Amino acid sequence: MDYSFEGYRRNDGTVGIRNYIGVICSVVCSSVVAREIAEKVPVAVPFVHGNGCAQLGDDFQVTKNMLVGISSNPNLYSALLVGLGCETNQIAGLLESIPETKPIKGIGIQQLAGGENTKKKGVEIVEHWSKETANQKRERCPLSALTVGILPVDLDEAAAIKIARVIGLLINRLVENNAKVLFGLSQTLEPAGELLSERSEDEDIKSRLKSMGAGLQRKRWKEVGNASLDHAEFSEQEKALALLEADMTGTHLIRSVLGYSESAREAGFHFITVPTNIVEALSNMASSGCNLAIIVSSRGVLTGSLAVPCMTIAPQNPNESFDELIDYTVTTREAGSQVEQILAELMEICSGKQTSLEKLELGEFSIPHIGTTF
Repeated sequence: MDYSFEGYRRNDGTVGIRNYIGVICSVVCSSVVAREIAEKVPVAVPFVHGNGCAQLGDDFQVTKNMLVGISSNPNLYSALLVGLGCETNQIAGLLESIPETKPIKGIGIQQLAGGENTKKKGVEIVEHWSKETANQKRERCPLSALTVGILPVDLDEAAAIKIARVIGLLINRLVENNAKVLFGLSQTLEPAGELLSERSEDEDIKSRLKSMGAGLQRKRWKEVGNASLDHAEFSEQEKALALLEADMTGTHLIRSVLGYSESAREAGFHFITVPTNIVEALSNMASSGCNLAIIVSSRGVLTGSLAVPCMTIAPQNPNESFDELIDYTVTTREAGSQVEQILAELMEICSGKQTSLEKLELGEFSIPHIGTTF
């Protein structure tokens, strides 16, 4: 099979599978203006959130890193940053941190003396970029140009049994074709940490996987910095599900364990830390450079990502009422042939075919917090 697709080659050597213009608010206070700018231009996508004002420490750094990451995602041709002017997350700091590989500009409401002036200026910039995107042509690109996120969502043991082998073989095929695969490392995998650690040659990665529980749980303020907290014993059901999810990760070496907004430096299989909130998890994958996310679930989900197409894979279920949300249904047929079908569908999506969630315009963006907010 020809594992290639039609994508947009970027100046930094990456490849986009969509050609969006991102309109990104630096702070919640500029979210309305950012959204109104994006609504005026069809190829523009608004990335709005509730962060950026009076944030401190790690939470502020996560917000900044995610906005830098989403601005850099290869699915965006360009990015316009929209600020207020008095926020912690200053536009100037963001512009200094974003690699100069695409058109990037920043504007501020206070500097432009009001929302209407800012909106007018923003629309002018975005409309100019939209004319440039109209001249962009897709080119034939290899599968190795892709960064694919894999996110298990609300899987139960019965569904995992039906789907684990197919997903594991799919990931193996992606890795063998030199793609970057970022698998969501959430709490459900915690009981399999010892087993997964055997697939790394790096002692630091081994150690992180063996003791990953402390880093995956959302902390309460009194727990932050307390490394001596004990964790509850896992139930047999939790252990069984963790082992099935571990089977989904394939058999290749684990190259790294990425944090929020960290990008994979080399081809191969990587874990990426994700929160339990699906929107935050997909947003983190997008800010880490994923072109596409594969949602692996017991059934279809009612949300996706704004930046990356989300392809949903679920096991066959005669009682399922969310079929319109699913892009590929895993059956009892031979696993290898199903992997080929999934890859064929994936290549079509990368070449411009809309996923089910894209057709329904179901996509969001959200930034996680390290500690619980007051």
